Amino acid sequence: ATTAASPMSVTIGGRIVNPALPVVDASPPTATEASFNNILQEFTDDNVPLESQDGIRKRERVLDRMGQLCRDWIKNVCLKASLPKDAVENAGGQLFTSGSYRLGVHEPGADIDTILVAPNVCTKEDFFGTGYTPPDYDGESELANVRAPDSLAEMIRNHPDVTNFVPVENAMVPIL
Repeated sequence: ATTAASPMSVTIGGRIVNPALPVVDASPPTATEASFNNILQEFTDDNVPLESQDGIRKRERVLDRMGQLCRDWIKNVCLKASLPKDAVENAGGQLFTSGSYRLGVHEPGADIDTILVAPNVCTKEDFFGTGYTPPDYDGESELANVRAPDSLAEMIRNHPDVTNFVPVENAMVPIL
């Protein structure tokens, strides 16, 4: 999805990118600045691959599916917490992008850094599936890498379209 363009916006890979901070000097570039800009643009055109329109659309589909998966997981966590039906239905949750994708400077095939904002009923243990003991656990085998099958980490890892998934559990903010 794109947002409305401001006077200082640029279009990168089909997306409108607006300045994050106020513009210090909005006067037109000098001849020297324009020359440097042309050199940088030529270098970028020759050396920095841009995502194709098909690639951009595929990423948007992936993010839509990932967002839906996250919202479904949040509802399941709310149901397990025995929240009222209206709280479950309105639990929300939102997936945000960050990193090179968010800045519009990702290369084709690059990862998509995401941040999930979820209600506080969703814990880190729910997210990663840690502390899970399988119903058929014999009490003797190692449980170090066993995760709850209904955790978001396992739902993503086991999704048929996922080819590479690295949950970063020791981060201060869980990172997918």
